[in-house]
Amino acid sequence: MAYLINENCIACGDCSVVCPEKAIDDGYTYNTVGEISSTTDVVRDGAMESSGRSVWQGYRITGACTECGSCVEVCPTGAIMKR
Repeated sequence: MAYLINENCIACGDCSVVCPEKAIDDGYTYNTVGEISSTTDVVRDGAMESSGRSVWQGYRITGACTECGSCVEVCPTGAIMKR
């Protein structure tokens, strides 16, 4: 992942919409019955390890990122930057 989303993110979702690889995660975990729970809940319940971040961040870029830059172009706050 060559990009990261900083604290200027307003969680508008534009980056997630334009990503051709769907590599931008909205921070929620969806289970098979359609219920939504925060990633924090999933970590607490032991289904997933913590990322070590102390502050919840609305969107995050996953390993599926191909560094195309589409997200950078649409971000209204400039919150997406190269590492």
